[in-house]
Amino acid sequence: MAQQKTLLTADEFYDFCCRNDGRYELVDGEVVELAPANEQHGAAALNIGTAFNLYSRQNGIGRASVETGYVLRQGPDTVRGPDVSFTAIGKDEWGSLGSRFSREIPDIAVEVYSPSNTAAEMARKVREYLAAGSQRVWVAYPSTRSVVVHRPDGTTITYTGGDVITDEELLPGFSLPLSDIFR
Repeated sequence: MAQQKTLLTADEFYDFCCRNDGRYELVDGEVVELAPANEQHGAAALNIGTAFNLYSRQNGIGRASVETGYVLRQGPDTVRGPDVSFTAIGKDEWGSLGSRFSREIPDIAVEVYSPSNTAAEMARKVREYLAAGSQRVWVAYPSTRSVVVHRPDGTTITYTGGDVITDEELLPGFSLPLSDIFR
């Protein structure tokens, strides 16, 4: 007789993370351990997060976060921690942030592709963020020095070479040259 797996809720997963070292996500109730980021991954995530943070502070628009856990789905629960995220003001203001994983979905989720990722895994994350309500999902590829921005309507924009990422709808006046991400 096959033994049934015990699925965790987002709150149980939070308690698990508090008791265990390492990086994890919860996918359909099951704990998935994440590999540590390599140097290219960490640098790209830091550069994007820094750009979002500076933009939000200068313009009083939104909040940037890194590796914040978001409850994307319940029953069974999925908690993802994008490398970088941006949430517009009006959603879960700083003073009212909870101590557990956020149930507010980021407007922009950023994943940096690593050697430990697969294309199928990254495509699944993109679908999950968009299905949960993210307006954009950026996937940064350090090996090709490119970023693909996914939108809920299924369209994508690929930035390469000397391109500059802009998004007047979500980030009025924001611009981020690829050369600032992949330095």
